[in-house]
Amino acid sequence: MNTARRRPLLLAAMLIDTLGGGLLTPFELIYALQIMHLSLPTAGAILSVAAAAGIAVGPVAGAAVDRIGPTRIAALANAFGAAGCVSLLFWTTAAGYALASFLITVHMRAFWGAFTPLVSSIAEAHELEKWFGRLRSARFIGLASGEGLSGLAFIGGQQTGLRLLVVADGISYLVTLALLLLAGRGVRTRSAHAAEEPAFGDGEQARPGYRAALADRVNLAFAALNVAATLLLIAPVLALPVFALERLHLATWVPGLMAGLMTTAAATGSLFSIRLVRGRRRLRNLQIAAALWALSFGVFLFAPLGSAIALISLFTGALLLGLGEAFYAPTADAIPAALAPVHLQGRYAAIHQMAWGISETIAPALVAAALATGSDTLWVILAAIAVATIAAYRLLEGPSGGRDGVAGLEAATAAPSAQLVEVV
Repeated sequence: MNTARRRPLLLAAMLIDTLGGGLLTPFELIYALQIMHLSLPTAGAILSVAAAAGIAVGPVAGAAVDRIGPTRIAALANAFGAAGCVSLLFWTTAAGYALASFLITVHMRAFWGAFTPLVSSIAEAHELEKWFGRLRSARFIGLASGEGLSGLAFIGGQQTGLRLLVVADGISYLVTLALLLLAGRGVRTRSAHAAEEPAFGDGEQARPGYRAALADRVNLAFAALNVAATLLLIAPVLALPVFALERLHLATWVPGLMAGLMTTAAATGSLFSIRLVRGRRRLRNLQIAAALWALSFGVFLFAPLGSAIALISLFTGALLLGLGEAFYAPTADAIPAALAPVHLQGRYAAIHQMAWGISETIAPALVAAALATGSDTLWVILAAIAVATIAAYRLLEGPSGGRDGVAGLEAATAAPSAQLVEVV
């Protein structure tokens, strides 16, 4: 199968995988409260522990990507996701919720650990943002569709609706698995050949395993800041349904529509992502994203002032969150691809993806504790983190030495290590 025929399959896989996630993800905490009958602090603690346990999956997946290729690892990840949905349906206890949360976390860590190397294998260096934007757009369209359709599941009641969402999510994992295996049929990796190349373009031979990736201080700095950025993405997704329903006492259709607006804004922005970010240093695009998030958290502070103001505030803030993600997602995806030697792309991507695991560990407990203390606490904390992140990205501009690159212009400056690992 040629490359042109693989790309639509990958786009379809992304769309269907995230359609299922869009149906279920906004209701993870509500599912724990209504089906498992857990308290909010207990549910938050379980999600945090599961995410912490899943952090170790990222490095293992990264090494496996460098050995057997990203497509197979992404397909295997979806098998774990389907198993997690089975656990949610048939083991309705705290232990079942914990196991399901861990399995779904394994899916997330392995799938997204393979994502950057997978795209790097189909895109030229100067097309990174273009292809990351296209796949992220497919992701956002899937999420928006799922979030918008989630309300239909509740026609038969809240508990029935929540279970239907789990079934739909499990089916989406299985369909995605099949599409990824079809797209990866006949693909051969060239990692062993690439292992003879120098690590950072200075003639030094690459050190084995994770040693070279961890010795790259610029890479570690970007990965560390990715923890803050991903926390700013994850916490609102978890918090907004609880904030709208439990604190503001709004109608049950509000969280789905609000999440749909957020992902629609991100999807629309991603369709034009290359125009949004092209010609600008990637670090500057990350600063713009964090600034938009800080503004959105400030808008959410007005929500408790009244019902009409609450709706305006929540929908405006959701749009700003989505626009910030349109700047952030293709840029953050491109950075490890730009920094990594060809034979270490899986490991570099895994280090960056560990940020999601760390943030997913922190976010549930942070959201639960902050919402328990008041309606404003969480948004003040997140706004402060966003402002600090802007400053940190600014400080990194000098030490990075331009290795982050200029979006859309990578072809003129790409190092030998940016050559493709795998033809997908």
